[in-house]
Amino acid sequence: MTSFILGIFLAFYIGFIVGNIIYKTYLIKLLIAFSFALIFYKFSFSFQFIIFAFFTFSLISVSVTDYFHRIIPVIFPILLIIIGILSSFINLTLGATCLSRFINSILGIFAGGGVLLAIGILGQFIYKKEVMGGGDIKLMAGVGAFIGWEKVLFAIFIAAVLGSITGLILLVLKKVERKGYISFGPFLSVASFIIIFIPNPSSFFNIFFVWETHLLKRILGV
Repeated sequence: MTSFILGIFLAFYIGFIVGNIIYKTYLIKLLIAFSFALIFYKFSFSFQFIIFAFFTFSLISVSVTDYFHRIIPVIFPILLIIIGILSSFINLTLGATCLSRFINSILGIFAGGGVLLAIGILGQFIYKKEVMGGGDIKLMAGVGAFIGWEKVLFAIFIAAVLGSITGLILLVLKKVERKGYISFGPFLSVASFIIIFIPNPSSFFNIFFVWETHLLKRILGV
């Protein structure tokens, strides 16, 4: 237990040092440090901690650049895709076997990038303007390589909900205009980080069906 607690503090310190090398803003340094500590809490001393620490750092970097400069540097999605595929064979979150992990990683790339690409094309057709940036599409392709097709789709859904709620709040507070621009990258990044700590979406459906079956049995007296 003591070594685990020390590990969390070490992960926090490593995150702060990494943040200190790249960013001058104290808040971002702390954000990276706390994120690394949470990743360690999830995976402890393991290969998973290393790859998801990189994953988390990339998400934070993307969020910062997209929020302040409205651009997602292509280097981060490319690195996420390459490292996600190469590490998929030993990324235990992707499946039970090496082959299933690799396939899930590849499917995650197409699912994450493909869904946002489809949304972008549909939005372009309806609104006659760009509604989904190419950086967002590439980002979720990279995210999919790390977390697989099922979780990346769930992450997109969570990001859409978070973005919609935030947009409505900002509209009510008159912080943005109705047709104003809100960076979507930070919402995608937050959702992708959250998804690391929750079960696969199929687990929620299984729980729902079990609960529904149990309820029906009680009603019918079976």
